[in-house]
This record gives sequence, structure tokens and C-alpha cells, in this order.
Amino acid sequence: MGSLTLSKIDRLYWMGRYAERVNTSLRFLMKYYDQLIDGHPMDHREICERLTVPDIYTSNEDFIQRFTFDENNPDSIYTAADRMLGNGMMLRETISSGTLSYLQMAFNNLVAAKKSDCPMIEAQAMIDSIMAFRGSFDDSVEDEGVRNVVKCGWTAERLVLYLRLGIADRMCLKEMGKLIDRVKRTPVRTRSFAFAELLKAAAVGDGGKLPDERGDLIHAAEELVEI
Repeated sequence: MGSLTLSKIDRLYWMGRYAERVNTSLRFLMKYYDQLIDGHPMDHREICERLTVPDIYTSNEDFIQRFTFDENNPDSIYTAADRMLGNGMMLRETISSGTLSYLQMAFNNLVAAKKSDCPMIEAQAMIDSIMAFRGSFDDSVEDEGVRNVVKCGWTAERLVLYLRLGIADRMCLKEMGKLIDRVKRTPVRTRSFAFAELLKAAAVGDGGKLPDERGDLIHAAEELVEI
């Protein structure tokens, strides 16, 4: 495990997961926002059910505002961004100050979006900052173990959200393949039942199809890493 203590592995993994939660959730919300403008949005209650979060929202518009920006909502993008940045700050020496600065920029973009009359423009800037973080991370961090732990985190989160939000089977299988490959190259501890479930689904999914019921796969991706 080298210099990667359990506490550092935990922070790296969750920094990756929270960064991807922000990224994928924002991309989904931007499409949802466009549908809302066009008058054909998915009911926010269905999204809450898929994400298994409490439906505390009074309307589709209220959902976009509070799910994105409410700092007191534990399920909001704001909360995920705050945790992403918090973990990044604790890892400054590991990921470098330059790389950390992109997480700070992403958080600043979100704060600006909250105050903006056109929040989705600032939201796009936040996505751009997270992508810049990824590029800087890959370029600046020499320790392959560190890189793989973070990538394992963001791939696991992307797979969970893709499965929950009903993204196409082929896209889920692509992320599942990445996760299986990456977790083998990390010092993280995995739960055998979860890893076996993903391997089984990947083998069955060679034809491009997942089981109609995705619940077991979601549970396996959520519980794969034992931290």
C-alpha cells in the first residue's frame, strides 16, 4: 500500500466520487432544464425515486433550484461539491495546489450560478472546471496508486448514477468494464459479493444488455469498495 494510508485512500476515493456526482448530476440537470423550458420535463418525483432521495420539492422548478443549490440539503449538488472540495483540501500535498485550484474554481462556479439569472451557463463553467481538474490530476500526480484510487471513485459514482437514471445499457456496461479494470489496480479493499455481481453482469452483458432490474447492480457498485 506504500504511502497510501487507509484514511488517505478514503479521501481520494470519495473526492473522486463527489467530483463525478457533481459532473454527472449537472449534465443530467442541464438536459432536464432544457426539457423544462420546452414544456416536456420528466416529473421531478420520478427522478427522486430513481435517486432514492426524499421528495422535498414543491415543483419541477423548485427541484432544479434546491437540488442544485441548497447548501442545507444533504442530497444537493452544492453539498457534493462542498465535500469534493473539502477532501481535495485535505489532499493538497498529494494532488498538488495547482490541481486543487480547479476544484476551488468549480465550487466558485457553483456559487456564481446560484446568484445568476442564467444558472446553467455557470453550471457549464463548473463542468469545464471539473474536466480541467481531471486533466491536471492526470498530468501532475505521478503516483499511479493515487490516480487509480481517484479514478475508481469517479467511475463507481458514474456507474451508480447511470444505472439509477436509466442511461443506456451500453453506456453502463462501458463504465462497469472500466470499474472492474481499475479496482484491480488499486489498493482499495473490495467486497467479494459486489465484485462478483459486477463480473457476472459484465459477462452477461457481452451482448449489450443488462438485467431489466438494476437494483442488484446499483447495490454492488455502491458497496464495492470497503472503506
